[in-house]
Amino acid sequence: MWEYMRYYGCKTKLLDYIEEVATKLPVKEGAIFFDIFSGTTAVGKHFKRLGFTVYSNDFLEFAYSLAVTNIQTNTIPKFEKLGIKDDVIDFLNNLPTKSGFFTKTYSPYRNSKRQYLSIENAKKVDTIREKIHEWKSNKKITDTEYYYLISSLINAVSLVANVTGTYAAFLKTWDKRAFKTLKLEHGDIFDNKKKNKAFHSDANLLVGKYDVDILYLDPPYNARQFASNYFLLELIADGWFDRVPEIYGNAGMRPYEHQKSDYSISRKAEEALSDLISKAKAKYIMLSYNDEGIIPLPNIMKILKSRGDVVEYKKDHKRYRAINQDGSKIITKEHLFLLTVKK
Repeated sequence: MWEYMRYYGCKTKLLDYIEEVATKLPVKEGAIFFDIFSGTTAVGKHFKRLGFTVYSNDFLEFAYSLAVTNIQTNTIPKFEKLGIKDDVIDFLNNLPTKSGFFTKTYSPYRNSKRQYLSIENAKKVDTIREKIHEWKSNKKITDTEYYYLISSLINAVSLVANVTGTYAAFLKTWDKRAFKTLKLEHGDIFDNKKKNKAFHSDANLLVGKYDVDILYLDPPYNARQFASNYFLLELIADGWFDRVPEIYGNAGMRPYEHQKSDYSISRKAEEALSDLISKAKAKYIMLSYNDEGIIPLPNIMKILKSRGDVVEYKKDHKRYRAINQDGSKIITKEHLFLLTVKK
């Protein structure tokens, strides 16, 4: 069973808080809950278990992989075309490892200074990811099976990566978790008997295409771009088999200009939110935001009120450790806005 990934802005510890607000709304059983900035799908998975029909979206490939697996998929894939006797996860875990692009680039292989993963764990990433690519190229696995395996690998990497939580930099000394052996596991796939959907799109382009009951918004709220903070997981999801990725800097980051979010750019964030709200087709809109966000809270309230009546909830929340290394501020205030959309 996969553990919750370390992920900046993840709402894992606020799920009960969000549930308390959402479940009081007068919507029918199986109502559509659209998590349009889904990240690791923590919120979507929670509402899937609550019996909602969940739509999940993220423009990053690794997050889309998780959405296909955790939200859209209701049963563990059977991998019938592979023709292997072993469980597919056991098979991949036991493959003889070899070094490749990932090992040479992101581990201390041959005295490299980068140490995102141990050499042996990086070799496992190379070996497992290459095998998944081979199976997909030879049509031995379906799209659902492919994303299931990618999700398992991403989760496994997150548990042994030598980072504080984001991947914009690696730790200069080894964290004890980095010495654990990378191991794929089966996901905790829940069948809620609903036709859940996963999307891979810009939220502002997607939002007006679907009529939903509850639209949940958890957009980026500061200048830290998720495409750079999680570039290593994105690289694993994309693969490196058709062309060797262009990398730069001490971290070995890939160019991510094409994946920058307007919500993390101060001069664009407010306009992006206003555009999203104006296009939304929902009975209710729930927006999570932080008191350190780049859009002023009064401006958020003004944007939301343009579509209906708004109630604001506030909750103290422990700040994410990866951006709080000096301990200067431990508690932040999470704001949850509930908009009842006027027809």
